[in-house]
Amino acid sequence: MKNKDCNKDEGIITGIDGNYISLHIAQNESCTGCAATSLCEKTSNNGKDLTISQNNASAFQVGEKVSVLTPQNKVMKAIGLAFAFPTLLVVLFCLLQYFFFPLNDTLIALGCLLILITYFWILYINRNKSTFNFSIFIEKIS
Repeated sequence: MKNKDCNKDEGIITGIDGNYISLHIAQNESCTGCAATSLCEKTSNNGKDLTISQNNASAFQVGEKVSVLTPQNKVMKAIGLAFAFPTLLVVLFCLLQYFFFPLNDTLIALGCLLILITYFWILYINRNKSTFNFSIFIEKIS
């Protein structure tokens, strides 16, 4: 995998259990001067804790700094599934009801809520399918 095709963060390994590595991604120091730092999830005060499956977990040590790599195409797919597609469904529902099936505002809101609940329920049921395989890799910092 080429590093240029990945989103890259730095993390610290907090635990190793078989093939699973627990790590903590700390707040990025370069984000402290940014005006949007309070809005950005990446710069939350506590950082993020992850547990990932890694075939060569024994090659790492607790406390070691590592690079956390997420393939760019997987990131875009996740954004599409989580935000773009449900938004498109709601807009499409609103347009269809506006032109073909006029409803009052309460029914429109309930219909949108029902669409979103159904969509995310279907995603949840299918979370273990290969279509939703979002790989995260770690590598030693040299």
